[in-house]
Order: sequence, then C-alpha cells, then structure tokens
Amino acid sequence: MLSTKFVKFIKSFNNDNNTKLNCILDLGRLGIRISQEYSTRFDLLSIDKCLYLANFQTPSVEKAEKHLLNLVPKFDPLFSLMEYYDNYPYTYSDINYSFKACLKSGVEITIKAVNKTAKNNFFKKINSLRNKLKYLSFIYPWMEKDYKVKEIIDNVEKNSFQKSNLSNEINYTNSLNEYLKPFRDKLNLQNVCFPKIYAYLSSENMVVSEFIYGSYFYELLNIKKLRYEDVFQLVKTQLFFMLKIGVFYNNMHSGNLMLSEEGKIYYLDCNNLSSMTSTTKAQFFRLFKAVALGNFPYASVILNELSEKSLSTPQLESLAITMKEIFITDKDEYQEVFFIKLMKCFRAASKLGMEFEEEIFPIFKSLIYLDSLIFQTKDKNSKVKSDILNILNEIEEIQNDNIPLT
Repeated sequence: MLSTKFVKFIKSFNNDNNTKLNCILDLGRLGIRISQEYSTRFDLLSIDKCLYLANFQTPSVEKAEKHLLNLVPKFDPLFSLMEYYDNYPYTYSDINYSFKACLKSGVEITIKAVNKTAKNNFFKKINSLRNKLKYLSFIYPWMEKDYKVKEIIDNVEKNSFQKSNLSNEINYTNSLNEYLKPFRDKLNLQNVCFPKIYAYLSSENMVVSEFIYGSYFYELLNIKKLRYEDVFQLVKTQLFFMLKIGVFYNNMHSGNLMLSEEGKIYYLDCNNLSSMTSTTKAQFFRLFKAVALGNFPYASVILNELSEKSLSTPQLESLAITMKEIFITDKDEYQEVFFIKLMKCFRAASKLGMEFEEEIFPIFKSLIYLDSLIFQTKDKNSKVKSDILNILNEIEEIQNDNIPLT
C-alpha cells in the first residue's frame, strides 16, 4: 500500500494538473517530508510543481491528540519545579507538541515534547519504503533515472533524524544566536531574537524554553498585519546566515516565526540547519548582487561557475536573455518577486545542461517562503531589488569581520 501510493505520487509529476500531487498527503507525515524535499528540486520538476509542493505542511495531515502527561513521564524532575502546566498543547509541529507552563520561580515556559510513537512509526515507514525502492526501481526504471527517488528518500531520512532529536534544536538555536550576536548592532537586527532555552531541563525528547507572547506569522498574514519592514528584517537575517556565516535554518515557515508583543521577531523550532562552502557563499553573494543590479550576462557566468558542467558561450548568452525575461515578467499566481525568479533561472540553466551540487537545493527552501512573504506584504511603493541590494551592501561591509570565538 505504501509503495503503491508513492508510485502514484511520482507518476503525478507527469500530469499537467498539479492537484494530482495531493495524493502524497495519503502518506501522512512521510508524504509531507517527501514533498518538501522535492519542492526545491528545480533540476527534476517544473517550478510550478516545486511551489505547489512547498505549500504542503504538517497541518495538511491529521494529528493525534496528545496530552503533556502522555508525552513526558510523570516522574520527570521538571514536574517538581512547576507551579502549574497546561495538559493540552497550544500548538503542534510535525511530531512535536508545545505546552504552556510556569515554574515555581514565576517564569512562564514552553514545554515542547516529542510524540515517540509517531516518531517511531515515521521511521518505520521510511525503512519500509526504502526496502521497496530496489524493487520499484526495477519495475519502473524511469523513477530513479528521472526523479532520483533513492536520493530523495535518503535526504528525507537524514533531515528527519536531525529534526526529531530535540538536542539538536538546543544546540542549533544557541549557535545561531551566537553567530548573530556580534553583528546585531552593525546590521540593525536588534529585533531578531531566539527564545531562551533552559538546557538543564531539556533532553533529546523535550525542550524547555521561555514562553513568548505574540502572534505567529501565519496569524498576521491572515489578518493582513504582517509588515513589509518586518519581512525584510527576516530577509536580512537569513541572507546574513547564508552569505556571512554559511550556516542557516532551512525549515522556515509561518508556523515557526513569531512577532512578539514587544515587536521582536522570534525564530522558533531551529532544528534543521544547512551549510554552504566558502566558495558557494561567495558565488551566491555575487549572483544575488548581479541579479539585483540587472547584470544578467554576469549572473549567467556565475551560474556557470556554480555548475559542475559548464556551458558554451552561446548557451550562456541565451541563458542571460532568458534570465532577463524571467525578471521582467510577473506571474502573481507564483507569488514571485526575486528569489523564486532566481530559482526559475536555475531551472532554465539546468535545462540547458548545467548540473548543481546537492548543497544548492536546500538554499531555496527558505528563499521560496521569503519571496512569498515579500509578495504578500509589498505595495506599489516597495522597491524590492533596491532593498535586497542594500542588504547585500550591508553584509559586504562585514564580510571581513571575524566571528568572536565563545
């Protein structure tokens, strides 16, 4: 049954009707993870299919109702330190549930706990599907050839292991905060924050952090209260992590970003990081800048540098023309402004024969989301390219600054 549903999903790639892709939801959480992995594979799928898959999130599937006492053992020392706790979650993300509580010291906290049953079932599904892949690839050789199903499933498993161990969230949150700390004032990012985590109360199955009063980005979008200025604070922060640090959060969505009552932007659930080599960082910086300035011939040359397979001069000239056409054409249904258009350029380059390292694809996970936010919050007076160029200039000024060791 699992393999049949998976094959049905892969076959839907050849259908012009994108709603056929919805069949992946029949695989539950595993289906969501697979769709997220394919959502940046511009080398395998058309951009409209990538963007359609990018919209699938955990709320698209059913969740099992869980109480705090179902997830955290009653003998856990945390209970002796609490004045009170809510037994019902106020939110959930994938296999994790978040509960509000208060320590006896008066500090309000969030307890995020893993649903171990869901976690185990998830990895059983992955193993079951992987065991069937050799047989499926024999029956349907085009699946591996055209859509690299083994690579996709391997990446799903690797990223899922990273996300399901909440010890990673503790370490990654602290690391991102330390990376940003020396540059907050220089980049005017004082309002970008990470929740304080109480590591001594946490474990691989539970994270205890400060409780944040505020609104999630999806709530602000629903009532049209998310500001363009706040979105660009987020864009600047993400580009800083990518282009200066080379380590960034790649699972950004409206359910793990919050605007506090004090107007601060909080990164939540930082449980999945990706990295870029020094060479890739430098190339992407030049690429972003070339595109923002409209220098598409130079941008095509940079794409050629990023590619493992080089194109001829006539092909690069053709690519530069295509890139220019992409950026002067607006398609509102894609909610594209800058980064999605750049992803289209990568798709065009790929169709001409360019081949890209695997580290390139995760870069677009958060950029797709940021482009959507820009589209939904900009107005006729917004100067997106100019604002991105200003961010790049600010980052360029700190490129030679060393990160203090802590």
